Amino acid sequence: MKKNYESMKSRFTSLENQLLNTFFSGLYISANEFIALAHSVGIEMSMNSREMLIKELLNKSEEKGVLNQTVELLDALIQERIEKYNTLSRDYTGSAGILAKLSHKAMSTKSLLVRETRSNPYA
Repeated sequence: MKKNYESMKSRFTSLENQLLNTFFSGLYISANEFIALAHSVGIEMSMNSREMLIKELLNKSEEKGVLNQTVELLDALIQERIEKYNTLSRDYTGSAGILAKLSHKAMSTKSLLVRETRSNPYA
C-alpha cells in the first residue's frame, strides 16, 4: 500500500497544499475557478473536490505541456485577488490591516507558484 501511495504523490504537493489552505495562501480559489482555468488550457475536468481538481490541473498541465500557461493563468488570478484586496483596503480603511495580511500571503503564494513550477534547467 505504501508503495502505491508514494507513486500517487505529485511533484506539486507543497503548491497544492498552499493553494488549498486559505490561512496560508490568503486566497480561496473555488472548484469552478479551477475547472474554468483548466478549460482555458484545453483540459477537461468534471466537478470534484478542490483538492482533486488542483492535483489534476497541475499534473495534467505538465503532461500536456501547458504548465507554463496554467501557471500564468493562476498567477493572473492571484494578482487579480491582490488588487481586489488593495482596493478594498483603500475603500474600507477599518479592514486594511487584515487585507494587508491577506495580500502579503497571496504575494508569497505567487512566489511559491513560480518557484515550484519552474523546470530544472539541469535535468
